Amino acid sequence: MGTCAATTLKLDASYRPLEIIDSIEAFVLCLVGKATAVETYKKEIRTVNKSFQLPAVIVLQKVVAFMVKGPRPSRVNILMRDDYCCQYCNKKFPHSDLTLDHIIPKSRGGQNTWENLVAACTKCNQKKGSKTLFESGLTLKRKPTAPRHKISQLVKKEQIADLWLNYLWNST
Repeated sequence: MGTCAATTLKLDASYRPLEIIDSIEAFVLCLVGKATAVETYKKEIRTVNKSFQLPAVIVLQKVVAFMVKGPRPSRVNILMRDDYCCQYCNKKFPHSDLTLDHIIPKSRGGQNTWENLVAACTKCNQKKGSKTLFESGLTLKRKPTAPRHKISQLVKKEQIADLWLNYLWNST
């Protein structure tokens, strides 16, 4: 299953795919009653008294207005867009070993946008720090862009969990 073990497909109450989120974030949405898990992974998380299966697909309790802008630039979505590859050294890493880097540093007014966020390994992110690309001497593997409106344009086929397939009817 690869990278899909830590991600969850989020649907609105009409079962329309909205975005892909971290499985722990999805679990919390279910725990507080904002969503219901309709598919789960075999992987579990445990507390002292209970164990819970991580949600693979969740359905929100409400219908969400159509997302004209497409998916939000979350950590999970940026890492998937960049194929879990540092955009500076071009090496592939597990999601837990990657950070997000602001091309224009936040300290200089950089925003949390698709065009300003990239996946970066810790070493490259520390080298760049709060400098511009020019100041750091680093170059980007490719120019970051916002994905189109469909989830399938953000997620590569090998990143789609089998449990999601029945729910991507209007996104693939």
